[in-house]
Amino acid sequence: MIPPSGRPSRRRILGAALAVPPALILGAQSARAASWGAPVAVNSWTKINARWTANNELETYRPDCVWYEGNTLVIKAYNAGGGVYYSGRVESTARYGYGTYSFTANMPNGRGLLPAVWAAALNPWLPEFDAAEIVGQNPGVVYQTSHDINNAQQQFSRTNSSGWTNSYHTYSFSWFPDHIDFAVDGNITGTTWYRTPAGTALRFIANIAVGGDWPGDPDSSTWATSDGARYLKISSITHTPYTP
Repeated sequence: MIPPSGRPSRRRILGAALAVPPALILGAQSARAASWGAPVAVNSWTKINARWTANNELETYRPDCVWYEGNTLVIKAYNAGGGVYYSGRVESTARYGYGTYSFTANMPNGRGLLPAVWAAALNPWLPEFDAAEIVGQNPGVVYQTSHDINNAQQQFSRTNSSGWTNSYHTYSFSWFPDHIDFAVDGNITGTTWYRTPAGTALRFIANIAVGGDWPGDPDSSTWATSDGARYLKISSITHTPYTP
């Protein structure tokens, strides 16, 4: 698959997010509990095979950088030398509607890396909802962002003094007709109030970006591991449908 030329910028958004009382959010979800379906495992993927230049990123995505170890999806990024960086990216073969998009993921650290678990319509690209993005040199902060069809963005973040990387956490968002709730380990991070066009559906996506406008370039410390690579591991990916 060739990346679209009109890829919106995945940049950090500055400014405070609109505060919504957690009790109000959780109460709204509880009131709708009867409309939730059973979780569905997402495990059928398109593996991207392309040089990726959006946001001035440096990586080339290769199918051999993606595989399963048991039920765990593994994505590898490494420096091939000569300014060439290989990484992995997957997009779900199926598209999904309203509901909770959930990833239990072990994200890598490393300067110049931007591991991400997210979802987008892709054709056209927007809307896009990022369950988690972590700037590799700042592993104590996870970002969650909504992008509407005009690429208007609202970003939330959660800080962990112990760091988010190199351990499993659950990153998710719940998409309703009028809003999106973001959560980390089951705790609401923030809410975007937004209505998507009728018929919109999203694909699950996971990848490790290398370099680019947001994380900046990697350096020798990025690849200072036993095998010179960094890994994104995802033990569970589910969609729990919601019917309005």
